[in-house]
Amino acid sequence: MDFSKLSSNDKLAVYGAVAAIIGAFLGFGGGASWGLLTGIAMLVIIFLPQLSPATQLPGSKGSLMVIVGGVGGLAALFALLGLLTLFGAIGGYATTWMIGLLLSAAGGALMAWASWREFQAEGGKFNLGMANTAPPAPPAAPPAPPAPPMAEPMAPPMAEPMAPPMAEPMEPPAEPMAGPMNEPMGGERSENEPPA
Repeated sequence: MDFSKLSSNDKLAVYGAVAAIIGAFLGFGGGASWGLLTGIAMLVIIFLPQLSPATQLPGSKGSLMVIVGGVGGLAALFALLGLLTLFGAIGGYATTWMIGLLLSAAGGALMAWASWREFQAEGGKFNLGMANTAPPAPPAAPPAPPAPPMAEPMAPPMAEPMAPPMAEPMEPPAEPMAGPMNEPMGGERSENEPPA
């Protein structure tokens, strides 16, 4: 894990993820428990490409960060709502829980902000799934040159037509072409079978 190779957006997201994780432990659950899940997911998204270069994320880093950061921002809102109920009920007696909720809320908000900046730096388009991991297609081959014009015909023209033109219409046949009409269609008789 080389922290110096991270961009400023990645560093902000790491700070927010660590704050959300610590806040979840200090907040004893409540609204801060989502901060634990989003913090771990954010750390995996940021550090997995460094720790395992052969592993492909299921989408672009900015798209995954904005999804996890958005959930982290919602977790921050829930932690603040939990803090409001705490102030009304107990007052100042539960300082560890209040610090945890505040820290979790700040971490979730920081993750949401950093992931939004990373998403915008990538162009602001969602790339989820494995479609973006394929290498680009090679350029198409240039079209074949046109064939040269033909110099002469392949065969000499015929002097006479193949059949004489019809001058008179054909006469109908004298006998029917098929046998009796009660014969099944398409069925041929065997040599041993008598005619019908």
